[in-house]
Formats: sequence, structure tokens, C-alpha cells
Amino acid sequence: MEIPITTLQAMLTNAATLGAMSAVKRLDPVKDELKASEVRTWLGNDSKMSRKFDAMVRKGMIKGFKKGTSQNSPFYYSKCQIEAAFAAVRCKDLL
Repeated sequence: MEIPITTLQAMLTNAATLGAMSAVKRLDPVKDELKASEVRTWLGNDSKMSRKFDAMVRKGMIKGFKKGTSQNSPFYYSKCQIEAAFAAVRCKDLL
């Protein structure tokens, strides 16, 4: 199987982005966390991206977590995990 150079470049760019985000997560985990209400803004208020995000959450590709034990504690998501899920879908589309 031969991969076109543009496809390879896109895949390597995705990998580099994920590597940088993973480093930020290790150095300062708080900067990696987004409240559920902030995810849409971080995705650029794009309804298509929001729908994809919701589908990935339903499929279990992206998992949220709560910091507190109370029922009203907000859900948080990892930027790195969100970006990894979107990168996986982009790579799948490229191949």
C-alpha cells in the first residue's frame, strides 16, 4: 500500500499536534481540562463539530469525568482526548 505524500503529511501533523497536547497535559493537567459547557466554544461554535463531538461521546471515544462527588458537579473533558478522537477520524478519512 502506497500512501500519498499529502496524506502522510496530514497524519504526521496530527501526530505532532497530539504529542504537543500530551506534553501540556503532563506538565499542567489543569490546562487540559474543559467543562462540558466550554467544549462548544473550544471547537469554534461549529455545529458540525459539535454533532461529531456528541457522536464520539455516545460511542465512547471521548469520556467525561467529574471532579466532585455531588450530583451538580460539572462534567469535564480532556482536550487531548478530544483532539485524539478527531485525529483518529481524520486519519481514517484520509486512508
